[in-house]
Amino acid sequence: MYGLILRRAIAAILTISVLTVFVFALLYLFPGDPAERILQTRMNGELPSSQDSVQILKKEMGLDAPPYQLYLNWAREVLHGDLGYSYVTRRSVITILGEALRATGELVAVSMLIVGFFGLLLGFLSAWKEDSWIDHMLSYLAIIGISVPGYVTAFVLILIFAVGLHLLPVAGRNGLYSMLMPAASLSFGGVAMLMRMTRNDILEESRQDYVMAAKAKGVGEAQVYSRHIFRNCLPPLVTFLGLELGGLFGGAVIVESIFAWPGIGRLLVDSVQSGDVPLVQACVLLIGVIFVIINIIVDLLYIYIDPRIDPEGVL
Repeated sequence: MYGLILRRAIAAILTISVLTVFVFALLYLFPGDPAERILQTRMNGELPSSQDSVQILKKEMGLDAPPYQLYLNWAREVLHGDLGYSYVTRRSVITILGEALRATGELVAVSMLIVGFFGLLLGFLSAWKEDSWIDHMLSYLAIIGISVPGYVTAFVLILIFAVGLHLLPVAGRNGLYSMLMPAASLSFGGVAMLMRMTRNDILEESRQDYVMAAKAKGVGEAQVYSRHIFRNCLPPLVTFLGLELGGLFGGAVIVESIFAWPGIGRLLVDSVQSGDVPLVQACVLLIGVIFVIINIIVDLLYIYIDPRIDPEGVL
């Protein structure tokens, strides 16, 4: 187990190191000179009147150094928890990121609960009622959920529950009611995928010889499903849930923009539009680190759930 943790930690460090290079390169991928963009942002979109002000700002911010030196300086500051200041608001990026992360964390947590609860429940029901009208209906819903993009689901929910029925607010972060439509939009595809996976895994597992033997010995059906079938189905389902958790952070970019939810996704979109490079770098870096951490946790959970797996044999 410790060897696996060490290997995963080394791989995580290497992955994040490569990610920091890409994130730093965003400074030069935006059109124009970085110092000119900063001055232009501070002057409400007007171009700097002279190049002297640009050169002065470059010297003040250390932007006149070679790219490799700029990267080393930036990486050192990131390791010390300093992500700089926003070009637009001049507030600390860490402060802005913390506020947005809390909002996204709330939305992702509720979406994850929806995916886990309804995905497992409906998948179990579909397998239990195999080839019935319930199974067919749930299969059609799953196909729709997998095929329809999240932003289409968001607009449909807005038309029904906000425009048509006037039951839920369209935008903003004002309590549980304002979270329902964004969370439903974000989780609909995940529920459909988990439902299909749960159904297929349960049906495949229920046809194994050990299940037939347990039933022949008089073991109750509920006990067979809970202690044997469902337990053996858990490893791939946990893997999917871990990947889905990371996917929810990525999918939040579109959903948060539609519902004006003040999270990481909306912050990233707004920062790209305004050319606020430090915020763009911070958002991309944070999402990447979250993905890496989630993958490590999933690997460890996989081994804990399935004792048959040899930790030393996992790459």
